[in-house]
Amino acid sequence: MKATKVDCAQCGNKDKSIFCELEEKGLQSISDQKIMNTYKKGQVLFHEGNPAFGVYCISSGKIKLTKLSESGKEIIISISGPGDIVGSQHIVKAGLNDVTATALEETKICFIDREFMNKTVKAEPSCAMELVSHLTSDALKMHDRMAHFSHKNVRERVAYLLIDLARSYGSETPQGTRLGIQLSREDMAGMLGIASETLIRELSILKEEGVIEQDGKTIILLKKNELESLIS
Repeated sequence: MKATKVDCAQCGNKDKSIFCELEEKGLQSISDQKIMNTYKKGQVLFHEGNPAFGVYCISSGKIKLTKLSESGKEIIISISGPGDIVGSQHIVKAGLNDVTATALEETKICFIDREFMNKTVKAEPSCAMELVSHLTSDALKMHDRMAHFSHKNVRERVAYLLIDLARSYGSETPQGTRLGIQLSREDMAGMLGIASETLIRELSILKEEGVIEQDGKTIILLKKNELESLIS
């Protein structure tokens, strides 16, 4: 883990974050307070159940947020990428981390102390409004995912996940929509609440049908419209 320093005003993800409306003085204040660290793939930012000391703003890379089930199995709750802030629910009130955050690839993270963020949100109405917007959006996404999975079969769940990943991390190529994120089959199965073997079998069927293709560990959606029809 390596510490670096980058001016928030020059951050390419500023417009995606809760700081997007801050004036230069406010951004400089954030820059002066934050600590930027680089995490290697597999490194843990924080553990579920430990005290939450602040928020983590993702500059580059991706992290997975997981919880342990009653049986001790790791379940992926969500994936966060550039511009996302993790732990924002602790800005207003201190508490324990309700998830574990782990880097999925080399990831640069800006850590900002909770007390400083609390003062900033109180002093900057635009920051407070953006925080509410982000929290609401995250809650709606979680609700949509749970509602979609409640009465869907395995193929429909897999289709939903692939389309959801395409929306966030997909890039259009002549071949199809290439997913710019590599998840292990165990991680994908955990997100869907199914066994790894079941997911692998379903992906193999989709590949045989010419709906998807695999380039190493990267999935390419050859017929995205067919997947979308399964979740409409």
